[in-house]
Amino acid sequence: MKIAIIGATGGTGRKVMERALELGHVVVAVARRPDVITPAERLIIRKGDVFDAPGMAKAIADTDAVISCIGPPSNFSPGTAKKGFLNIMAAKSVMAANFSPGTVMSEGIPNILAACQRTGIKRLVMQSGINLSNGKELSVVNRWAVSMMRRIYWKAIEDKAIAEHAVIQSELDWVIVRASVLKYADGTLKYTAGPSARIAPLRPLPFMDCADCLLRAATSEQAWVRKIVNVGR
Repeated sequence: MKIAIIGATGGTGRKVMERALELGHVVVAVARRPDVITPAERLIIRKGDVFDAPGMAKAIADTDAVISCIGPPSNFSPGTAKKGFLNIMAAKSVMAANFSPGTVMSEGIPNILAACQRTGIKRLVMQSGINLSNGKELSVVNRWAVSMMRRIYWKAIEDKAIAEHAVIQSELDWVIVRASVLKYADGTLKYTAGPSARIAPLRPLPFMDCADCLLRAATSEQAWVRKIVNVGR
């Protein structure tokens, strides 16, 4: 398949790009700073900003599916951190971004939806977070954990909730993937994923494993279409 990945320079986006190429797909990597993406075979690099709807349509044109890995803006780059402090620095960056998320999700996702409709792309996968769940499918302890995180990161929750609602109301063959806490570590491909899957929100999942789930949602899991999927451990 030819898959567009929006937010290809982020923690998950980079891993989705790597995993898709590994599995033999043609990848269109869409980013505001395309110059930081290393060229590779079967990789097409295009500039795209989710706040620019017409430009986004050009960026994802002629693809079979779109995976959105956008999220609250962060200044963290894994290449600038020493291995021992990688996840600590990443966690601090994510926390800061979630306290001041801006409108990248609530404005960006509708623009991606419009771009898909304009170009005739039907399959859209959106990366979201388990904090958007009401917790009913989780254990009592994990339900409490999600409730606490919703209170702490309420601004980011509101922004993502608007984005999720827009996706759900669309006519696309969408899948929303709500991931647990993520970390920089080697992927294991041993994770739990599916609609209403019981996962542990605070048990870190490697970015690569989340990436694999997003690719499954875009390419092979027909039973997930127009459903919300949890992924974690």
